[in-house]
Amino acid sequence: MTLLRPISRRLALGAAALGLLAACQQGAPRVVAEDGTFDLLTMLRDKPEHRRFLNAITISGQASRIGAQNGAVTLFVPTNDALNSLPADFLALLDNPPSSPTPEQRQRAAALVNANAAFGMLRLADIQPRHGRVQTWDRARIRVTQTGQRTATVVRDGVAPQPGRPAIAITRADVLGSDGVFHVTSSPILPAI
Repeated sequence: MTLLRPISRRLALGAAALGLLAACQQGAPRVVAEDGTFDLLTMLRDKPEHRRFLNAITISGQASRIGAQNGAVTLFVPTNDALNSLPADFLALLDNPPSSPTPEQRQRAAALVNANAAFGMLRLADIQPRHGRVQTWDRARIRVTQTGQRTATVVRDGVAPQPGRPAIAITRADVLGSDGVFHVTSSPILPAI
């Protein structure tokens, strides 16, 4: 009878250690690599600072255009804070997306997504030989001027810069996904919403 106590104590300690290890692993956040391992939508879901833009993709119905089956895409993704200058009702839509958006809500979200997306995988190094020109999904042209290894400025053709408002900047370029690339921007590329 005394032999069972030490064994059961050892087993209990071992089981407790395994349980603790499993709990620690479950609570650890998953790190989504930016090296082409994960698709763009998975990467955006993992980055809470881009929640509003991801919600715009979902509301607009444009998520189906993003994925390896459709070919590579390039997204110019503003941070949540970068979208603060948008109208309050539109921000409310992006912050609390409805489960069944109306056609008007879809259209407004699509305008944001389409102005900030382009076909093909366009890293900064790929854009420069094109004289910095990129055509967006809404058929507008933007000009990307590299300012550093992973930074650039962006100007939408036909849209005059607003006095006192800083230029749109790519603050972190070339975030690589398995189905494209995204560039983090300081504000949305859009004439008006």
